[in-house]
Amino acid sequence: YILGVNMDLEKILGIHDGEFKASVNNRNGRDLTQDRLQDPRAPVIGSGVQSNYGRGQTWHATQFWFKKTGWDKKLDLKVGLMPPGEDFDNNGCFFQNLSLCGSLAGHGSGVWYNTPIGQWGGRIKYSPAPALYVQAGAFQYNPAYATRHGSFQLDGTGHLGYMYLFELGYRPTLGAAKLPGIWKLGGWYNTADANDVLDDDNGDPYVLTHQAARRHDGRYGGYLYVVQQLTYSSSQRQRGLSLFGHLAMNDKDTATMDYQIQAGAIYQGPFASRPQDFISFGVSKMHANDRVARRAQLLNQMRGIDDYDNPLYVPVRRAEYAAELHYSFRATPWLTVRPNLQLLVHPGGSEEIKNAWVLGNQVTVKF
Repeated sequence: YILGVNMDLEKILGIHDGEFKASVNNRNGRDLTQDRLQDPRAPVIGSGVQSNYGRGQTWHATQFWFKKTGWDKKLDLKVGLMPPGEDFDNNGCFFQNLSLCGSLAGHGSGVWYNTPIGQWGGRIKYSPAPALYVQAGAFQYNPAYATRHGSFQLDGTGHLGYMYLFELGYRPTLGAAKLPGIWKLGGWYNTADANDVLDDDNGDPYVLTHQAARRHDGRYGGYLYVVQQLTYSSSQRQRGLSLFGHLAMNDKDTATMDYQIQAGAIYQGPFASRPQDFISFGVSKMHANDRVARRAQLLNQMRGIDDYDNPLYVPVRRAEYAAELHYSFRATPWLTVRPNLQLLVHPGGSEEIKNAWVLGNQVTVKF
C-alpha cells in the first residue's frame, strides 16, 4: 500500500502552479511466481503475475518532489525524489501481469527503476504546442535505494553513477471525433560501469578463460510506445476501443533481456451503464539476450552436463511470453475490482519449464 500527501502549493503558499508530493510504499506478502511458476536458476525475466510484488518486502521512500509549471504552462520543471519511470516511458498499469505494467525500460535494463524505488534527480519538459512535448531528465543512480536497508538512506550512500533520459511525445487526435492518443519515443544512458554478459577483455568467453568479465563504461537503451483510441460511442466519446504497442530495447553487451515487445487492446465502457469499466487484453514477449544463452551453453558444455534435472545445469534462456485478459469493474469512485486470466509460456525463458494458467484478481482502494 501507499501512504502519501499531494499539495497544491498555490492554495497553500501562493506559489503559482506549484505542486508538492511525498509518498512511502510498503510491499509485503508472497509471490506466486517465485513459489510455483519459475525455476530459481532462471527467474522470470519480467512476467511476474503480481505486478505490485517485488523490490523487497519492506518500506520504500518513493516520492518527495516539487513541480512548477510556467510560461503559459509550456514549461514544466520537477525536482526531488521520484522513480524515473514515473515520467519517462510511463504507460500506467492497467494489467496485473508485470510484463504489461509500467515502463518497459524498467523491466530488463537493470538500472532503470519504476515504482516503488525513488531516485534523486529532476526533469524538464517543454510543450511548444498542445499536441507535442519534449523532456529530458537526470537522476542519481543508486541501487542501494532498492534494498531493504537502503530505502531510507537518502544521503547518497551507494551512489554509483547517473542516469540521463530523453523523450519526445506526440498527442494526436484522430478523425472528426478527435479521438485521443499518445506516441512516445525515448532513450536513456547510465554512466555506471557494467560487466559484459559473455566476454572478457580479449573478446573470449570468460566462463572458458576464467578471466574477469569485460567492463563497460555504461549502459544504454531506448523505447517506443503508441496507444490510440480508434472507435467511440456517439453518446459518450470516451467509450470505445484503443489499441497499444510498446517496444523497449537494451544493449546486448550488458543486459539479460535485450528487448521486450507488447501489444493489446483496451475497450472502455463495454456497456452504456458502465462507462468507467474496461475489458482489456494484452500479450508480451521478453527476449533473453542471445549472448546470455551462449554463456549458459558454454558453461554446461565445460561441466559436461546436459541433463536439465541436474542441479548444476544452467538453463539456456530464450524467450518468455505472457498474456492477460481482464475485466475492470469500477464499483465506486474509490473501489475497482479487476478479475483476470493470465498465461505464462516458458517462464524465465526456459523451454523446459511448464506453461502456467493463472486466475487473479486485483482490488484497488483509494482513500
